[in-house]
Amino acid sequence: MAQMEEIAGQLDHALKSGTLPPDGHATGKRLLTQLGHATRIAVIGLPEAGKTALINMLVGTTLLPKLAGPAAVELRFGPTASARIDLADQTSRLVAGVVDAQSLPNGAVRVVQDLPDHRLKSCSFVKVTLSGSGTDQAALLGWAAKRADIAIWCSQQFDDRERALWSRVPDHLKDHSFLVLTRADQLYMRGELAGRIARLQPVVADEFLGLYPVASLQGLAARREDAARPQPLWQSSGGKAIFDGIEQQVQAARAADLDHASMLLERYKTAIPAAVREAPAPSLPQADAETLIDQALAILQTCADEVLAQSVTSPGDEAILDRCGRAATDLAALFEGMADLPASLDMIRDSAVEGEEMLMLLRLERGEAAETDGLTVLLQLKREIAERVGT
Repeated sequence: MAQMEEIAGQLDHALKSGTLPPDGHATGKRLLTQLGHATRIAVIGLPEAGKTALINMLVGTTLLPKLAGPAAVELRFGPTASARIDLADQTSRLVAGVVDAQSLPNGAVRVVQDLPDHRLKSCSFVKVTLSGSGTDQAALLGWAAKRADIAIWCSQQFDDRERALWSRVPDHLKDHSFLVLTRADQLYMRGELAGRIARLQPVVADEFLGLYPVASLQGLAARREDAARPQPLWQSSGGKAIFDGIEQQVQAARAADLDHASMLLERYKTAIPAAVREAPAPSLPQADAETLIDQALAILQTCADEVLAQSVTSPGDEAILDRCGRAATDLAALFEGMADLPASLDMIRDSAVEGEEMLMLLRLERGEAAETDGLTVLLQLKREIAERVGT
């Protein structure tokens, strides 16, 4: 937490002081927003899939009431207990306190409930109920996917209809998603749990991070503040496994955001005042130019060989993009501090710096094709160097 506050403070100062150039300002602003907001967890499923009970179990107490009607119910931190209720006629009502089934007006399609509960500072939740026509369900799922960092699909079946809906979710969210078999205790009592898990395992391998059978009510009983928290019940309910899985994703996302922010601050650090700058570096002897080119080509070729090998064993792995980023940094470092370079090498240095900046942005954005784009940048650099020196 202290590290996050420190880096967030540095990034905020850099944004306000104008240290970041225009191309880094937008990225810095996005990262600062991500560091400041709670991880958004979407709990999705058909009606009566056990979504409310699962959210309350994950929070550790009954914060979310069971509300029939609204397609989306959000639970987030706020200074006071209050709610906004969006109605079908596109109007909204602001109400004090906690909305319950008795106070919910007719025609409510979305409820945003704020509560001053510290457990909501790190994670907020949105319960998404997929009812209505297939078109309505797809539209609602698309809306939720755009607002979620982590997705949990609740079901006892995950049948073909649900699988077809889930197929519409972007791959980047699937990479941070879980399938939860709710009311696992009932499935177990009916002798259906083992068979259900076996049937769904092949699906989970392609579509989710993991499959978790959960008895939410037992898990909630194990987590209540006034209970003795018997660990065997917390574990046997399946609550501990899904809780730990989500926590791991939250921590990994926080660590990635911190790393990206640190990279950005380091890349665009404040220039050293002229009075304390070191003397200009000596010019590169002409005899060393050929060696420098060979070193540059070797850096790129080595990276390309390693990346191509990695793509066969683990295609799309983020390690590929990280490896490309390190190669771009090594290439730019070859020319760092060198003055009066020959024209051909000066152009290569400019390309190396541009390539490093491009790879840094790709590592920050982590788009769906970032790994492929990273390799393309390096191969383009290699071609440019070869063309400019005639090799």
